[in-house]
This record gives sequence, C-alpha cells and structure tokens, in this order.
Amino acid sequence: MLEGDELIAFQGTLKQDPSLQALVQELTEASNLLAKALPRYPVSPALHDTILRQVAPPDPIPEPAGAPRKRISSAGAKGIPWALAALLAIFCGFLSLGKSRSEVQVARLNKDNGSLQLRLAGLDSERNRLEARVAALENERNDLTTRGASVEGRDALKEVQTVPLAPQPGAPAGSEVTVLWEQRKQAGVLELSKLPPPPAEKSYQLWAITTGSPQPVNVGVLASTGPRATFRAPRTTSPVAALAISLEPLGGSPTPTTMLYLGRM
Repeated sequence: MLEGDELIAFQGTLKQDPSLQALVQELTEASNLLAKALPRYPVSPALHDTILRQVAPPDPIPEPAGAPRKRISSAGAKGIPWALAALLAIFCGFLSLGKSRSEVQVARLNKDNGSLQLRLAGLDSERNRLEARVAALENERNDLTTRGASVEGRDALKEVQTVPLAPQPGAPAGSEVTVLWEQRKQAGVLELSKLPPPPAEKSYQLWAITTGSPQPVNVGVLASTGPRATFRAPRTTSPVAALAISLEPLGGSPTPTTMLYLGRM
C-alpha cells in the first residue's frame, strides 16, 4: 500500500535488511495460504450488474453478442474485505512480534553494556593499582641501583682500621695484640699469635669502651686456641672508642678486674 518516496525508501531498506526480507517472505506466504483457504460461494447475478454500473465509464462499451458474463456472488464480494482485514491483522502481528523481539534484544544489549561498563571501571581501577605498584618498584630499583653504585665505589680496605692494643702493667713480656676493626659493621678480628695462653683457671676477656659510658661493655671471653678470633661489639647507642683485654677467672667476669691491653680507635 506504500506509494512514492515511502515505497522507494522501503524497497531500499528491504535490499539491505535480511531480517526484513525474511519478514516480507513470511507475510507473502501467509497471504497466499490465506487466499487459498477462503471458502468459495456462488455469486449473486445482481451483484455483477451493480458493480459494473458503479465502475462503468459514461459511455459504456457494449459487450459482444453471445459473450458469457462473469458473475461474482455477493457472498464472495463480502469475503474480500474480511480477507484483507485478516491479512492486515497477520501483518500487524508480525510487526508486533518483530517489535517485541527488538525490544528484548535492546534490553539485553543495554544490560550487557552496563556489565561491560562495570568491567571497564574495574579494569581501570586495577590498571591504576598496577601502575602505582610499578612506580613503587621503579623507585625501589633506582634506590637499590644507587646503593649498589655506592657500595661498588667504596673501598672496603679503607674502612678497615688496624689498632694495636698496647700492653699495660702486668702484661706478659714480648706479647702483642692487634685488632683489625671495621667501624661501620662494629666488628673486628683479633690477631693473637703473639699472645701467650692464659694461666690455669684464667681466661682472657675482651671489652669495648664506648664514648657514652665509662663502664666497659663485655664483648666475650677469648678462646684459648687459635691465632685469630673474630668478634662483634654489642649494640650500643654510642660508638666504640677503645678496646681492652683483661685477665679474669675462668669463664669471665661481669666487670674487668685487670687491664692487660688497651687500644684506642
């Protein structure tokens, strides 16, 4: 029933829309089946004359003599509008069904779009978190690189200090004790090759004297065997200013009773 521009627009859309093509095909088949399913009724002779009088031109053309007249029954004429109405109803039903399907699809697409938006927001948040983590790791790497360069550029031998412990009154004659001391680590090595073994029931004990306290801090009892002994000063708030060795009862004392060797850092 379309005309003019509407018909042209519809035909252009029909060529490009497969779903519309399928719908038109279904409607065409349905209309064909509907036309074939209509009952046949005898046509009233008066109906034919009435229709001709309404549609005939002012000067009717006479029919050839002996030509048979085609007659349409009144019942058949009445059935035509009902058939058109049924066809229109079917067409409207298909349109309504297509519209309902489209609305369902649009609703589903809107729901999917909402889910995708939430997913994208979550991914953006995760990306920001990962970027912050990467930035933190970059800072840590730069810090480690700087510290590594500082360590590589430092001469470890220059940080080791050789400190001789001077013999005090009562020290064995000819004895010597030397300390290789590393201030940064607060640790050192005692050179004991020229220190004679302690008397029986006695022990050598090492002490650290800090700048913050006049009372020596116990470092430990020296083993009676071995030319060298490693040690580490106790953790204190003040740096070590001097090291001392005393001769104590076997097992050591809480405070020094003698002072055989003393060396300032």
